[in-house]
Amino acid sequence: MDYRLFIATRYLGRKGKEPFIYFSTLVSILGIAIGVAALILVLGVMGGFSLALKEKIAGASPSIIISQRKPIIDYETVIKKTTSLLGEELKGISPFIETQAIFQSKGNILGGIVKGIDPEREPTVTNIKDWVKKNDILLSEDEIILGRELARALGVERGEKIRLISGLSGKESDFIVSGVFESGLYATDSAYSFINLSRAQKDFALLGMVTGIGVKIKNLLRSERLAQSLSRSLGNDYTVKSWLKENRVLFAAIALEKRAMTIILTLIILVAGFNIASSLMTMVYKKIKDIGILKSLGVTKKGITTIFILKGVLTGVIGVTLGLAIGLFSSFLLKRYQFIRLPAFVYDLSYLPIKVQASDLFIISGMVLLITFLAALYPAWRAGKLEPTEALRYE
Repeated sequence: MDYRLFIATRYLGRKGKEPFIYFSTLVSILGIAIGVAALILVLGVMGGFSLALKEKIAGASPSIIISQRKPIIDYETVIKKTTSLLGEELKGISPFIETQAIFQSKGNILGGIVKGIDPEREPTVTNIKDWVKKNDILLSEDEIILGRELARALGVERGEKIRLISGLSGKESDFIVSGVFESGLYATDSAYSFINLSRAQKDFALLGMVTGIGVKIKNLLRSERLAQSLSRSLGNDYTVKSWLKENRVLFAAIALEKRAMTIILTLIILVAGFNIASSLMTMVYKKIKDIGILKSLGVTKKGITTIFILKGVLTGVIGVTLGLAIGLFSSFLLKRYQFIRLPAFVYDLSYLPIKVQASDLFIISGMVLLITFLAALYPAWRAGKLEPTEALRYE
């Protein structure tokens, strides 16, 4: 082992002979460990929350929605043109009618949204087939599928009848509840229902028409670019929106919170860095005799400086290692047991999701080690400047 590393390791402090240095070093290590663990958990939770929401929203809505100010009459032509334009990028396409409605059961009346869908095409655009129990979305013309929260609020179960009053035509229609779905998004589960597209066209006075066309593409991150391309190709009569643009405010808010929390928690590590600098300065003056002896034995200024830099970096390495262990273990427990529950009606998630990325771990570790290195520079420089005669003057 190099003598500089050996001395730096010894200078980490021993509880019996050097209690002050030992305590100061321990506080520095714990400060770094807590900061690193907190950063891992916060970044993991924010990343997991963003990913979980994106997956749920992407599954609950098409990647791209094509619409007009008025109902689309020649929608099959638009579907063929869109299919041709997107080519291999296209994963699925489905027309729909969506409008507000009033749901009336024996005991309750509630407002919500009814969506007329093509039972064969819709599963290629959304995850509706995975939401419905027994995957039954045949949807004959007298059947309706309700969101779990909506069905609960209406007090109805599968096989019971409800009355639907359309917001477009005002017509009253009776349906049999053929299924209940759960998408994982509270806003969808508490307001949405699905009926057969042909029945919707009849009841809502939209024969041969739809209010929108949902498109699913293979690469969701390209949805905004492809939406803009479709908009130019289809012309100004059509409005083309991507799911990313529709939810940009939500994702921007999550990204802003992630950056803000990173900055706040980095301050914890900066405080630990100042603590390292302070403990090293104290050590320089407490080890003044040792420094004088080492210099008299021929250790150069650079060697003395290196010893104290290594001591500061070793403190950072131990703190980072301990913080990574605590953070990763806590993340594992949180992901496996989901012991932190969330109100679904607020966050659209019933548990706290977490996803720790390797890139975050490297960035956190590198940032902490850089801070500890910088914190050790000035004390190490001061130690290297001491002359043997000055160091031994008072000994």
